[in-house]
Amino acid sequence: MFDFSIVTNWIHQTLTSLMPEGLAIFLECVVIGVCIILMYAVLAIILIYMERKICAFFQCRLGPMRVGKWGLLQVPCDVIKMLTKEIIDLKFSDRFLYYLAPFMVIIASFLTFACLPVSKGLEVLDFNVGVFFLLAASSIGVVGILLAG
Repeated sequence: MFDFSIVTNWIHQTLTSLMPEGLAIFLECVVIGVCIILMYAVLAIILIYMERKICAFFQCRLGPMRVGKWGLLQVPCDVIKMLTKEIIDLKFSDRFLYYLAPFMVIIASFLTFACLPVSKGLEVLDFNVGVFFLLAASSIGVVGILLAG
């Protein structure tokens, strides 16, 4: 496996030579955050497509085949459809908790992705208690689902 610690050290040295160290660390954190979000989105798209194909196979049908070649554009079309739907506002709900719930689920999954060591030098959070933090961060999502209900 490729050793990313050499690359990250080179990037850090290059950035600190061009700007103050605080700004360089902030930019590194932003780039890592964007990479995590991209990894999260690509993995979600692949898994949704695979789930639909496998469910279709179990039910003896073809699955998503109408939008794009082999149905590859079905997931982006569904995202656009969900974004254009009407948002229903519940009358007697606790609005703060109701709107907090999706953020809790997304933050829990981002924290879980952040502590996964992709390669040496390419981890966001480096803990001695990594497995325990992974379990704790992934369990926060359940609270968000309960709040949404």
